[in-house]
Parts: sequence; C-alpha cells; structure tokens
Amino acid sequence: MNHLLLPLILLDLVAAVIVVVVVHKLRNSAWLAPIWKLASSVSPDQMRALEAFSREQHQRIAEYMRASWSGIPDQLPGVLTALLDEMERTARARSLPLERDVLKTMLASSLTVHRIAKGSERNEAFKRVA
Repeated sequence: MNHLLLPLILLDLVAAVIVVVVVHKLRNSAWLAPIWKLASSVSPDQMRALEAFSREQHQRIAEYMRASWSGIPDQLPGVLTALLDEMERTARARSLPLERDVLKTMLASSLTVHRIAKGSERNEAFKRVA
C-alpha cells in the first residue's frame, strides 16, 4: 500500500501546480487585466459576463482592425475611436459596468497581444483618442 502512496502524492502535487500556473496566466493575461481589476466590485455572475465580453471583444478587435485599418498611422486614432464607441455601446447594451477608460485599456492590451501597429504608433493614437 505504501508503494502507491508516493505516486498519488506526486500526481496531486503536479495537478496543484498546473492549476496554480493556469490561474496565474489568466490573471496576468494582458487582455483580461482590465476585467480582473473589477473583480472586487461585481458579483460572480457579472464577473462571468465581463470575462465573456472581454474574450469576445478581443476577437472582435482583431477582426475590426484588419477590416478597418489600412496600416497608415494617421488613420489609427479615428479607427480606434470608432471601435471604442462600438465597444461602449455593446457594454451598455449588456448592462456591464465598464467605463471608457477601462475599455481603452482593454483595447490597448488587445492591440498589443494581436501585434497590431507599432507601440509608438499605438501610444500616439491613444493620446488623440477621447
């Protein structure tokens, strides 16, 4: 019986480490970071809705940018403003407690993850986005 105990303990330890690593990666995910900041002020149901919204918008941002932005840096602020307006309308329609600043952070993080535009271009564009 003792010869089975050590492998079970090791298996349990490996499973625990995997869970900790996955949770850590999700919490530190760049495009989920704005959502995790809201965790202390929303209910678990709202949190699930916010996470779903964030994941959906992450994909939507990539699609929208590929379809709407030609790669010319001068056009980026206008495209970002239109996308932020759309994100804000979607959040309001779902009654999600997201302010424009949080949406801007989410958008910036998503653009970074998708590697859309250079960092300096994004920074300049966000300075001009209301």
